[in-house]
Amino acid sequence: MRWIIAASVVLTCTMAEADYRDWCGWTALVERVGTDQTPTGADVIVGQVEAPDGSGNYTPDADSAEFDGKYMIRRSGGSANPSSHATMVATRYYGNDGSMAPGVWFINCYEVNHWLQSGFLKVGQGAANPPAAPLGAQKLWNHAWVGSFGNTGTDHDALRRLDWTIERDDSIVTVGINNGSEGQPLLAYGFNAMSVGKRDAAHAAEDVPSPYEGAGRMKPEITGPMGTTSECTAVVSAASAMLVEMVRADETLPAEGESSETIKAILMAGASHEGPGGEAGTWTNNAPQSGPDRGLTARPLDEAVGAGHLNIDRSHQIMAGGMQPGGTDWQGATAAISYGWSVENVEPAVAGQVAERWWTFTLPDGASEVSVLATWNRVVASSFGSWSMADFDLELFAIDGGGTIPLIGDELSWGSGNVASTSEVDNVEHLWVEGLNPGTYAFRLSRVDEGSGGDDVAIAWWSSGEIGGLEGDLNGDGVIGVDDLLQMLAAWGVCEGCVEDLDGDGVVGVDDLLLMLSLWT
Repeated sequence: MRWIIAASVVLTCTMAEADYRDWCGWTALVERVGTDQTPTGADVIVGQVEAPDGSGNYTPDADSAEFDGKYMIRRSGGSANPSSHATMVATRYYGNDGSMAPGVWFINCYEVNHWLQSGFLKVGQGAANPPAAPLGAQKLWNHAWVGSFGNTGTDHDALRRLDWTIERDDSIVTVGINNGSEGQPLLAYGFNAMSVGKRDAAHAAEDVPSPYEGAGRMKPEITGPMGTTSECTAVVSAASAMLVEMVRADETLPAEGESSETIKAILMAGASHEGPGGEAGTWTNNAPQSGPDRGLTARPLDEAVGAGHLNIDRSHQIMAGGMQPGGTDWQGATAAISYGWSVENVEPAVAGQVAERWWTFTLPDGASEVSVLATWNRVVASSFGSWSMADFDLELFAIDGGGTIPLIGDELSWGSGNVASTSEVDNVEHLWVEGLNPGTYAFRLSRVDEGSGGDDVAIAWWSSGEIGGLEGDLNGDGVIGVDDLLQMLAAWGVCEGCVEDLDGDGVVGVDDLLLMLSLWT
């Protein structure tokens, strides 16, 4: 059988190296936390899979100063000479000067045909499972190539195996899409990896076509700051390594922070929502902006740039916000801070009753941007003969008095974007709101399918506005309870501008008491 695999076309990159770091938030991150506190991907074990050049070479130039101190294992055997494409990718992935993740030093290098067959994925070998990741500790895979076996069934087998290994190993996989307009199924049509495009959107932006599994899913999921998808994929991989190191180095961050779903959710939620070339105000997931369906979309991403352009500064903020588990209803919802994430195991709907997770937040001054994103994996049988996937929805509500108020169709509370995301095919849901007015809000994650068993879903959020406490939480402890009631009673009467005056009428009285009791947790 002939393996039809094509490397991504290499284009000349005209932007300065400093620009790429500026454009993906790395410079802002260093300015905010300092050089010593900026993660470097230290000690994260990674893999690099490359298409061979015309002479069969697939490894980076180990003699380059970019790779001093790196340990590259040739998992696919000899490579007589360096590959220029592999060297370019490696420079952005883990190079000493050219990468955001120079702390990565252990790299497993594969030639793609060997990786697809006997080297790892074992495509076309029935129920034979891919082996455990090299050394049992590799966390990242970078695939800067595109292609197809020329047979839909074989492509499906490869993609199912890829998704199965991501779920089994909890590995993070970034894959490039074609630099040209023609899409290629491998590996961008998978579910559980992150497909990466270019900042200028001169790539194969498209839905997964029929007859491929999950037809209609949006690609790419994120874009990088460079001139080729190969370099962009490497930069997103470097950002992933930075976040993994961050989790491992911070005892306050739980291990769920480095799960494949969490890293994907954080990178996508933190992306700069700008159109091609970084043009402000042009990112859209095409939710109606007027009428009764205002803010409702079944298309969670921008058709050209996915969630937007990589912004490692925002993603770092989200990770640092820590894991904030949701509540099962809005009254028991977690009081979210401005940045954060969670991993929830959610059971399927039963007889139409959906399982939910809720988070609340108060914006005393409103917010120019709010991003909330959830993602989850498809689950492939170990025989690769079948698969299943949960279906989640996301929606934003206002909280006023004793309940939640849907914002779909609302003309006053928010400026533009979407307040509900209800795709039936994507394993991503996304809320993007601009110009959110001051107030108290809640976002709800709902599982709407009637599958079997609980499934993990990661959710991440970022707000440009400073999030305050829960409405009615007078002492700021995240609970509306007896201590808040006592504080209100102590302030009873005329009280201009005081926090106990919940309805803002200048008097702490019965109306404020009733409002507090309606919010009681």
